[in-house]
Amino acid sequence: MKKIIFIFVPILLLLSCTGKESLGVDTDAPNKPELVSHLGDTGDIQSYQGNTDTLNFYNTNDLDFENNGIDAIMDGNWIKTQWHRLQDSDIDFLKIYRFSWQDYLNDTLDFVQIIDTVDYDNEIKYVDKTPMIDKDYFYFIEAFDEAGNSTTSDTTGYKLIYKPILTSPSIDESFQSIYQVTFEWQADSNVNQYRLLVFNEERELIWRKTPLDTGYFSEQYDGPPVESGTTLIWRVDAFGLSSEIYIEDNYYIVNTGAESIERYLSIN
Repeated sequence: MKKIIFIFVPILLLLSCTGKESLGVDTDAPNKPELVSHLGDTGDIQSYQGNTDTLNFYNTNDLDFENNGIDAIMDGNWIKTQWHRLQDSDIDFLKIYRFSWQDYLNDTLDFVQIIDTVDYDNEIKYVDKTPMIDKDYFYFIEAFDEAGNSTTSDTTGYKLIYKPILTSPSIDESFQSIYQVTFEWQADSNVNQYRLLVFNEERELIWRKTPLDTGYFSEQYDGPPVESGTTLIWRVDAFGLSSEIYIEDNYYIVNTGAESIERYLSIN
């Protein structure tokens, strides 16, 4: 039998040990943390009652954070895990767990790892800076209160592919007109789709382009006008095929993707 069953055992143990002891010691387990599955990507198009909208997952209170659940991030070959804000007021710290589908299939000894232990200060995300490319990774967390009681979350997954490498415009390049700008990048054969994104400094999405031909990696700007004196931010997202993985009576959707490093350009 696969060892993955031990992931779920702590939940049963903790739920059977709730309440107050006669000496007044807190033995109530915290509420179960809820991880956020991948909700989509900035630039996705949604339709509602005949109206269409372009999704932008940037939180205006934290412009470096896309509020879209587990996802690749631009800073490195890293994965961001996200959870809903914990309900309990006495959470002390979190343990972050990770395992890969490949190690699970190979029945690798102790394939589930505690990759970090972090203080909890109402944080709702964790960035794993150690994953490898092309491995299906799964994450769950364990929340400990100040009395030492703990509860284990559900599980979410994601797989990284290679980042698009931006080639043009160069870093901090300036242009007289936005319509002079042609965006170019290098690509990888495992990519199913690319998406070019252009933002203003407030992370409002100015323009998106999804090339129909993934063998063509040069796109000239043809979006709305941009005033002189404007600084823009651009990047390219890459997407692979998602997969459905079955582990211990549960099905998990694993999205696949990568985000390039961002670059700035200015319109004089």
